Amino acid sequence: MLVDVLTSAASWNTEHPLLVYQVPDDLEPEMQLGQLVAVPYGERLVEGIIWYVHLESDAIDLQELDEPPRLLHALLDPIPALLPHQIALAQWVAEYYVTPLAQVAMMMLPPGLMQRSRFVLRLSEDEQARSQAMQGLSLEMRALIGLLLSEGEVNVERLREMLGVKRAREVLKQARASDLISQDADLEAPRAKARIKRVVRLVAQGDQLQNWQMRMQALIEQHLQHSNDIALSPEPMRRRPGRKKGEEPANPWAVPSETAPALTLTLTTQDKESLRAQHQLAAIDLLLHSQHEPAGHWTPHALCQASKMTSAQLQQLVRDQIVVIEETEIRRDPLFERSLLATQPLDLTPDQLLALESIIGPDYQHRPILLHGVTGSGKTEVYLQALAALIERGQRGIMLVPEIALTTQAVLRVAGRFPNRVAIIHSELSVGERYDEWRRIRAGEVDVVIGSRSALFAPVADLGLIIVDEEHEPAYKQSERRPTYHARETAIALSRIMDIPIVLGSATPSVETFFRANLGEYQLVELPGRIGASLPPVEIIDLRTELHTGNTSIISRRLHEELERVLERKQQAILFLNRRGAASCVLCRDCGYVAICENCDISFTYHSTEHILLCHYCGRQSKILHFCPNCKSAGMRYFGLGTEKVQETIQKSFPQARLLRWDRDTARNRRAHEQLLDRFASREADILIGTQMIAKGLDLPGVTLVGVVSADIALNLPDYSAAERAFTLMTQVAGRAGRGAEPGRVIIQTFSPQHFCIDAASRHDYHEFYATEIETRRRYAYPPFRRFVKFTYSHENRHRCQNEALLLYERLCDWIERLGLQETDIVGPAPALMERLRGKYHWQMIARGPDLHRLLRVIDAAGWEIDIDPTSTL
Repeated sequence: MLVDVLTSAASWNTEHPLLVYQVPDDLEPEMQLGQLVAVPYGERLVEGIIWYVHLESDAIDLQELDEPPRLLHALLDPIPALLPHQIALAQWVAEYYVTPLAQVAMMMLPPGLMQRSRFVLRLSEDEQARSQAMQGLSLEMRALIGLLLSEGEVNVERLREMLGVKRAREVLKQARASDLISQDADLEAPRAKARIKRVVRLVAQGDQLQNWQMRMQALIEQHLQHSNDIALSPEPMRRRPGRKKGEEPANPWAVPSETAPALTLTLTTQDKESLRAQHQLAAIDLLLHSQHEPAGHWTPHALCQASKMTSAQLQQLVRDQIVVIEETEIRRDPLFERSLLATQPLDLTPDQLLALESIIGPDYQHRPILLHGVTGSGKTEVYLQALAALIERGQRGIMLVPEIALTTQAVLRVAGRFPNRVAIIHSELSVGERYDEWRRIRAGEVDVVIGSRSALFAPVADLGLIIVDEEHEPAYKQSERRPTYHARETAIALSRIMDIPIVLGSATPSVETFFRANLGEYQLVELPGRIGASLPPVEIIDLRTELHTGNTSIISRRLHEELERVLERKQQAILFLNRRGAASCVLCRDCGYVAICENCDISFTYHSTEHILLCHYCGRQSKILHFCPNCKSAGMRYFGLGTEKVQETIQKSFPQARLLRWDRDTARNRRAHEQLLDRFASREADILIGTQMIAKGLDLPGVTLVGVVSADIALNLPDYSAAERAFTLMTQVAGRAGRGAEPGRVIIQTFSPQHFCIDAASRHDYHEFYATEIETRRRYAYPPFRRFVKFTYSHENRHRCQNEALLLYERLCDWIERLGLQETDIVGPAPALMERLRGKYHWQMIARGPDLHRLLRVIDAAGWEIDIDPTSTL
């Protein structure tokens, strides 16, 4: 039997990534697609994935191979790590996003699972030969042999770290010449592994346990009958410093102090037996109450601490066959200690029923379904009931959310609807958590996988439905490393591979998605009304008028009035501003000096809470400036607007209000996001001030007012998608208001009230926004009318960046002409909008055309970052 194996060692930069190996006879019955195997590669042993199993009917001309197939070394795991549909998806991603196949395949495995190749040194087993050869060896060789005698084997990399590369090379040369030490190829143990703990398990049941408990109770009751016969020791066993030996003790029942000696009780055997019985009964009670809980396990140490047992008393329980101490696997649960509220299916509206029928009904049209529903229209309930219907048929589902930390409520709703049958996958999980969740999914122990874009690559067998919630979100695009895939497009490809339904849900669909729906490539299903309430009215405040009337505050008079009304009625408000910090520019009014980050050439942002200047791109900090470093004057001023400035202003205007600020400074991890959300949801604050993270997926019935402090920040960026992002943010944040019994209101402050996307957002009119935006993109041939590929080069030397950009531009133009790509052109090269970041200069150019893959497959762009279908040109 011959198999094709994909290995990371051989397939990063080759058009033929698969290597052919022969399977040993004893392993042939176990061979399956997707298994992890160890194969020889050169002198090394490397890990790989079985990508194809050749049948007898396959015609392989062995003479065409460079060398005869080598023998596969070992099968590392009999259970496949990749399923057939994952292999097909990896091939699609590698081809479309022009990425080595191995790089895509490794992305589908949990981090820490793959084993690295290594060389290890071992001693020969001939002790007599060792003793004879030891006499003429160098000091380093003697030390190495001593280390091998104590540890059994030594990694060559560790030897290089201990001795240095040059000395290690000499020692290895001596080792090979002496025949005392052998060098073998091996694989390191994977970092991801099951978590094993020693735990106490209750084994006594029924009459046995009841009889034992009665005996313990009898010991305690017998002791209580003689509780007055307690004797005190005539002299304290422990004296405190400074206490005189003959000092008379005070009240023997008082708490010992510096002046009162501590007395010990002389316990009788009966007293000790009674205490032992109490402690052991407490331990058994703890075990009884936790044995039916999902995480109901006690380690010996924790149980002894909680019940005040000693180790000897625990061992007595083991000898009495009441408990056993055993090793067991402990699952690392991402939802551990989270309170999950079980939910039942809700009654659906006619529009929701039509949406559900389009997903699970017999008339499924075998094309992606765009579920366009306004905020609060019940899209999540449609998702949940569609998943439930698929589960009843014996299938499973994947639900993607843009950012797991910002969609906690959606995750908890799914986990509450399908208790103990949901797995969570996202990048913020620890290596162990991801490994445990991945194994649960592979073993078929879950029905629904929910997570960020990487959850799409989970090994879900019998997959029947894919849901992409908030499909418009830029977070679905991976731009920072290869493959630069978009989870939405990749999910659509997976649905076509498996011929299963895929639902793209959003209140503000991306322009590309809605364009395809209008063409008929996608099925459009709409939920036009909010359930149980109406969409909140939106009022636009012209900040130019506010300035003309003398109001220089960042809060308009109208927003101030509404905030007063909210506080009077004990309701809640959200203030949105897409910029953190207190001031975005620090400059000198006398000479014009601007405080700029030395690594990024971007102005520092002033953070008043920490009293620092901070660069939001590289994290560099600087002390606040009281005097100008350039002209030494005291004319330093802080300009601009951020969430900290809004917080300060609101605190001054409404000192009685309880405020929360939610941005990257106050919520740096998933736990912090959850804590802030819990605090606001439980009414611990009246006003929530935040950036775009408060605009996504929050369902807070107490919020009756949403204020957009400045709608202009995201509106005027030099990017083709700037208007779409501004409209999406305003519409989404406006949708947080009026979700409860009380009606809501939205106030948008802007210097550009006439802008079409602000006007459309004020009326919750996506169709009007889309009509204007699509015509603009048609006029300038922006996506979806032409595809973009962004090339970015970075280097510490600016001239090197410029030269490399010009060279690539010439090569691109040459290949465009040679391939006859008449509708393809190049924009640039030019410095990036933020030319210098983290100490490196960045130059970029954009290739535009109907299909750029012919160009990408022939162009040599080593050292360049290539972003296919970028969601932004910044």
